[in-house]
Amino acid sequence: MILAALGSDIAIAGLVLVFAGFLATKAESFEGSRSGDKYSWLAVLGLVPIVVSLAAAWMCIDALQGGAWEAEHTLLILKIVLALTGAYALLSACLAFFP
Repeated sequence: MILAALGSDIAIAGLVLVFAGFLATKAESFEGSRSGDKYSWLAVLGLVPIVVSLAAAWMCIDALQGGAWEAEHTLLILKIVLALTGAYALLSACLAFFP
């Protein structure tokens, strides 16, 4: 179970990193305009689920090394990561498609 959560956390961090990089390059194409500022902020906001996912992966590694608290809370942290990632996806989609 902990290995599955570890893989999920790392996969989510990677996917959001790719999407945030896409937004950063899109922001550069609108350099100096209001749209560019919006995409820049969305790219920076993408760091939140990335950092939380990496912290959750770190907790999974600690759980594999015998950490009792981490082992008990691994799935809770994964749920938090999923909620943050979903909220980021909804916010990004709304701001990108509905100015």
